[in-house]
Amino acid sequence: MADNFNLKGFDNLFATQLSNELQDNLVEWFDWALLQKGNYFNVSLGETSPRGYDYSKLRLSSDDRRTAGTAWEGFRGNWVWQSGVSFSPSPIVGDNNTLPGISGVYVNDTFHPSTGTGAYSHYVDYYDGKIVFDSPIPTGSKVQAEYSYKWINVVYANEVPWIRDLQYRTYDMNGEFFNSGKGEQDQPPDSRLQLPAIAVEVVPRRTMRGYQLGGGQWVNTDILFHCIAEDDRTRNKLVDIVSLQNDKTIYMFESDNMAASGHMPLNYRGTPVSGAMRYPDLVNSHYGGAIRLTNSSVQGMDMINSNLYAGIVKLTTQVIHTDI
Repeated sequence: MADNFNLKGFDNLFATQLSNELQDNLVEWFDWALLQKGNYFNVSLGETSPRGYDYSKLRLSSDDRRTAGTAWEGFRGNWVWQSGVSFSPSPIVGDNNTLPGISGVYVNDTFHPSTGTGAYSHYVDYYDGKIVFDSPIPTGSKVQAEYSYKWINVVYANEVPWIRDLQYRTYDMNGEFFNSGKGEQDQPPDSRLQLPAIAVEVVPRRTMRGYQLGGGQWVNTDILFHCIAEDDRTRNKLVDIVSLQNDKTIYMFESDNMAASGHMPLNYRGTPVSGAMRYPDLVNSHYGGAIRLTNSSVQGMDMINSNLYAGIVKLTTQVIHTDI
């Protein structure tokens, strides 16, 4: 007999719930799957831009929340920490699973490992592409790092332009990059969005149909993928990448199970935890079913201005809920 006194479809009011699970998994899956197709650039020590500026050299961060000399940032954020990427050449990450990511930083041409202690002990903020020293170092120091950064940023839709400033021409490094107090780079990294980007949004359209005799339903939820770039060719590329996933089936991890187990890959500082789990590891350890992507359609291709091109792809996600 049906339980007429209870809500169905979830066990805990404070659980993540389906819409958030879909968004979490799609962001993590696209981020990992794009890496497997080469969505990164490697920055070697002393590598120079066409204008002759050192890509590996970090600038003194202008973040007022930190003491001057503590934080130093690269010209691009969203550094790669995941190992095991099959694309060649591989990203610049170590094979030490207890300390995933890059191995250290150079200060005035001397290497200091991330496992080190003393005056140059530090951690790496992979979200913002920063080296953060435990104690400030002289602001005139030469700080460099070898790292890989992700080209396409996969983000949640609430991180797109209406609360962040778009940062254009990040590859056109010039002298202003190193001048604290000037230019777009002078804003804290977490308030900027570098392009190109794919922003994932759950929209308020859902349908359901019966799954089998005795219970369960197919739950169909529409997702919008906002594809944003600085030129039309890159925008078109993003639209193709997303829309071609029609009829693709991917696996989910359970966000609540992952969090309860202490398996969040990155901590609050943007640093991988010891033994950080990549997307495939999260699915294997906290399997939460499958998502089928279907009904792909392109819903808009616009030029916002001469530096901003946008396209929208709609995909419908299908998941099976056996308890409704």
